[in-house]
Amino acid sequence: MIRQAHKVDRTLKTATVSYKGYSDGTIDFLGNQIELMTGYSQKDFSSRVVKWTDLFYEEDLESTREVFKHALKGDKTYTREYRVRAKSGDLRWMQEWSHIICDDKGDVEYITGILIDITENKKTEAARLKCERRTGKYLTFALAGQEYGISILKVKEIIEIMQPTPVPQVPYYVRGIINLRGRVIPVVDLKAKLGLDTGAFSDRSCIIVVEIEGQHGVLLTGVMVDTVSDVVYLQGTEIEDTPTFLEAFDADYIMGMAKIDKSLKVILDIGKVLEGMDMGADRFAA
Repeated sequence: MIRQAHKVDRTLKTATVSYKGYSDGTIDFLGNQIELMTGYSQKDFSSRVVKWTDLFYEEDLESTREVFKHALKGDKTYTREYRVRAKSGDLRWMQEWSHIICDDKGDVEYITGILIDITENKKTEAARLKCERRTGKYLTFALAGQEYGISILKVKEIIEIMQPTPVPQVPYYVRGIINLRGRVIPVVDLKAKLGLDTGAFSDRSCIIVVEIEGQHGVLLTGVMVDTVSDVVYLQGTEIEDTPTFLEAFDADYIMGMAKIDKSLKVILDIGKVLEGMDMGADRFAA
């Protein structure tokens, strides 16, 4: 196992380190590459100032334990991926290739193996998946003079503007309910929901009926917009990430920004915009 670790280390000099670990969570690293990976030195671990298990990201603890338990029942080898918190506070992704060594009674003596820092690979994969998720057709529409877009996969249909029937004790942005071919659905004033100048709707305004996932299943909701513009196909690379300054304003419902025909369109995650709508679904159906 150690010979294999040295072989890998020649190709990934700062990303791979061999180790010998013990059941109490302490660990000895062979070489100081671990400092490049985590900010903690080889001495920090060998002197027991730091335990490897103390660095595990809490959300990954259960899955790592399950992999270990499964290996104990099998051939005593395993591979697992998890995150650790570096000295800087950053999370680093580790891939662990390990062999459990047991004594004659079957008790764990130690674990030997290698750790590979795969953080950059994870970032690249996450970027690729985000790009794939963003690629597709978007329905664009106008609200208070600004162009927006939502995934066409969330759109069920577009109907002409109508006056919803008011419902008491609902949020200010819920205009009421409408009967859509025998099905009662809530209608949201999207301008009000986004904190925009509400203004009056015109005869060009319409209601986009969208399908969102809620705590109680799928919910149809109508959103009132000023005008529907077009359906456009966008590559994920054409949608830029939300500007970082918006993170301070709890704007996670904005997927990104797309430049189309010299205009900037705000791409919305309509599910997040309407998050929590199904909490009062029984009231709308009353």
